[in-house]
Amino acid sequence: MEWDKGPPPVIRQHFEAAPINEYQSLPNRFRLPWGPIYYRGRMDGSARILVIGQDPGPSESVARRIFVGTAGQRVQGFLKKLGITRSYVMVNALLYSIFGQFNNQLKDFSQRPAVETWRNDLLDLLVAHNPNLQLILTCGNAGKYVLENWAGAAPFRSQRRVSYLIHPTARPVSAVIENWKNRISRLDNFVTPDDPTLVDPTYAGTGFSQSDLADIPLHDFGFGAPEWMGTGRIAKRYTTRPPAGTDRYNTILYRATGDQG
Repeated sequence: MEWDKGPPPVIRQHFEAAPINEYQSLPNRFRLPWGPIYYRGRMDGSARILVIGQDPGPSESVARRIFVGTAGQRVQGFLKKLGITRSYVMVNALLYSIFGQFNNQLKDFSQRPAVETWRNDLLDLLVAHNPNLQLILTCGNAGKYVLENWAGAAPFRSQRRVSYLIHPTARPVSAVIENWKNRISRLDNFVTPDDPTLVDPTYAGTGFSQSDLADIPLHDFGFGAPEWMGTGRIAKRYTTRPPAGTDRYNTILYRATGDQG
């Protein structure tokens, strides 16, 4: 089996210098106990697509990688339609899962000097570390907001190598499908596929079918991850009263979705 080897020293050092204290100053907006979650995908310099999302959810908190739950499997399916199975790297606008929506308060938070500088420096590092980067995808309002406030995106924007996607789990689903269908039809000529036989830039219906999704490959997870991780919705937050003495806002219920550990 192949697992993610983790970031190289220069990016690991940048992760270790994340402005965690800034997040801790807003405990009513961030689910702090599960810790920051930094990325998913290639950290070896081979990425051709950079994906910028919003914040991690419960499945991501368990897996310690971003974009692995429902949203992640939809994005993975989008990449598969471009023939991309591994040449990508993904980061989020925010390191912690949030309470509520990405609203004006979180936009202001994203512009705090320490937060914005650290995030933009990370994106600059990823561009420098991946010389064959061909395309940037953003997911949702947060991803778009980050890109529009990052000077390093200018060359990609001028060459029209940026695509703004509606958030994978936005409602109604039909609007997501329509948006993604329009975007992907313009992108296949921009990207060198990992597997040309997979290229199929189409969405047939008004909702996501199984063929529109893709499991998260094991090589995107840390050493020892079970085979079922990334194959379904593995975790959820309590929406009703949990066991006595349990903080439902920071408690996640999860179970294996397969029989192969």
